[in-house]
Amino acid sequence: MFAPETLTARTWRRLIDINKTHRVLVWWPLLAVLLVLVCAAFFDQPVSDALRQWPAHERAFFIWFTGFGKSDWILVPALLGMIMGWGAGFVPLTYSWRWAMRGTMMLSAFVFATVAIPGLVTVVLKRIFGRARPYVEDTNPLHFEPFDILTYQMHSFPSGHSTTAMAFAVVLVTLTSGRWRKTILGLGLLIGVSRIVVGDHYLSDVLAGVVIGTVVAFMVRDYFATRRWGMEPTSGTRVNFRVFSGFRPLWRWLRAGHVPKLVK
Repeated sequence: MFAPETLTARTWRRLIDINKTHRVLVWWPLLAVLLVLVCAAFFDQPVSDALRQWPAHERAFFIWFTGFGKSDWILVPALLGMIMGWGAGFVPLTYSWRWAMRGTMMLSAFVFATVAIPGLVTVVLKRIFGRARPYVEDTNPLHFEPFDILTYQMHSFPSGHSTTAMAFAVVLVTLTSGRWRKTILGLGLLIGVSRIVVGDHYLSDVLAGVVIGTVVAFMVRDYFATRRWGMEPTSGTRVNFRVFSGFRPLWRWLRAGHVPKLVK
């Protein structure tokens, strides 16, 4: 499913090797559940209370900034880019424009899949766990109503905004070949913190969203790289992203002074 040199495949092989002696595939999931329960019991409420009491002007920034964790502003343009790139295949285009449309479709597909799939995982888990949000009265961080499918107030764990933020951060790190990765990942984490400040999530919700968004996004990226869909795996943690090469013929054509007929 994944090329041997991808980060996902190498990590899985490492886990299998360690599991032969330490059974990590058994106790790691149990440890993760235990850590969530410990965080919920001892840290979630104090952290939530502390961040929600920040000064009004600081909270105002996070109330604005948390909106970047929504998936709509990412998925809708990506979907339109996919449709536009696919539809261009039915239109007689020149060589440069044809490759540019292919690049647009592949880039949009990568962004859409890398953000949508982790988001879908989170949506399913929210409804399985059914955890009450911090603002729900007469509840505490350990209040769960599993399989509550329709009640939005019971969909706190994991945080969807944190999942989207970290998944999109993986997209940007991939597109920039690792440049500014600390800044990009830091902004993703800041969106997670904003979910606690605005009172919609607990700390453990955010941590779970960060892990899901990061891990699943890397798996999607490695899946694309394995199939050479606009990128190819390398020996390190990165991939060789080649989608932008599809825009080079058009860029050279425009730099040569040619003007598209539609804007003449």
